[in-house]
Amino acid sequence: MRYDERGCHDAGVLEQDRVLYESHPDLGLVLGRGTDLIAAALDDSVTLVSRAKPVQVRFVPGRSVTARFSATVEVASGDTRVDTFVVSVGLRVASGIAIVTAHGRDVAVWRYPADPFLPGLPSVTEPTAAGRLLEQVGIESSGIALRTRAYRPSRRAVVEIQTPQDRVFAKVVRPAKVADLQRLHTSLAQSAPIPMSLGWSETSGIAMLQALGGRSLRTAIEDDEQALPSAGALLDLLGTLKGSRGGPSRPSLVERVGDHAVFLGTIIPDARDRVDHIAHTISSMAEREDRRVIHGDFHASQIMVDQSQITGLVDIDTVSPGEPTDDLANFLAHLAALASARPDLGPRISAYGTELLGVFDVVADPRQLRLRISAALLGYASGPFRVQETEWRSETTARIEAAAEWLDAASVLEH
Repeated sequence: MRYDERGCHDAGVLEQDRVLYESHPDLGLVLGRGTDLIAAALDDSVTLVSRAKPVQVRFVPGRSVTARFSATVEVASGDTRVDTFVVSVGLRVASGIAIVTAHGRDVAVWRYPADPFLPGLPSVTEPTAAGRLLEQVGIESSGIALRTRAYRPSRRAVVEIQTPQDRVFAKVVRPAKVADLQRLHTSLAQSAPIPMSLGWSETSGIAMLQALGGRSLRTAIEDDEQALPSAGALLDLLGTLKGSRGGPSRPSLVERVGDHAVFLGTIIPDARDRVDHIAHTISSMAEREDRRVIHGDFHASQIMVDQSQITGLVDIDTVSPGEPTDDLANFLAHLAALASARPDLGPRISAYGTELLGVFDVVADPRQLRLRISAALLGYASGPFRVQETEWRSETTARIEAAAEWLDAASVLEH
């Protein structure tokens, strides 16, 4: 189908956005015109009754843009509901997905859960089909309730499946990746407190995972819970990975800092010189570490707790050989980003981070730790853009300045 190019932009596009969109037309096409593209892809049984709001974007400059939108629709019965849509340009999609032609580009549009890259997703988002999956792993399926916990279009999703007696998480990835995920879970389960795999399907890309007790450490922090895990408990948790077999070696925080700087300079051109300087200085001061198995994305949302006791570790896809200080740095950088996002909890989060830093400085080189915190914060700096916060530029700039402060802190320490 062809998009009517009259009325070329969604309402409310800021001038700075307009400049960015003109420099990167595919980004402008997806984010600036998402509502009209979705409307053009809908059949007659569904009508948009609100502007589609972008809630997540994956932007690979010069290659692809994929954005998730939320919108209210009216169906043929007259009822309204909130749906999730995905608009993507630059990715090759399977047949059967709506393609809208606009400005000479083919734009794929789909409604969750019909993700062409995650064929197993519809099976875990519909009660009858999800119930059959539960029964296949020996769980009674009556009274089933479903809740989507995470969805990254074309990449992965996590759906919580709950019954009155049991709770399971269905992780959906591209089918080509699920066997490696299963092998990783099997290997790590021998030493680490991770969810046990209850079953998996290579055809659909689904892994059925045991639910761990407790709640995420991030939730505990945000709920102002007083008892939080000690630095020693976090180090002990990471220690359970030492004897495990991870996936392929991943680039370190320092090795990725240049890519982060390029991306930040793309979305905020005025910050280009600043982030280039930070990235170059980090790279020139950093020293390589001997690699061992690390989590690779260690932060408060990945740790389950009950009061101050750690009950487990989730999202282990990134477990692989890496530089061990990266896990400590990433955890502290994530706390710093959380403190920025939740100023009401800033003093409490900062106090917790300071407590942890005092111990981490004993087990890691303090200078190298701070360099890696700076590098991780450059990575987190693009987060507000990726979730399309209203004031994403100011939030991103604040994280860039936080990275600069940690770099300054590293610079004053003796080599």
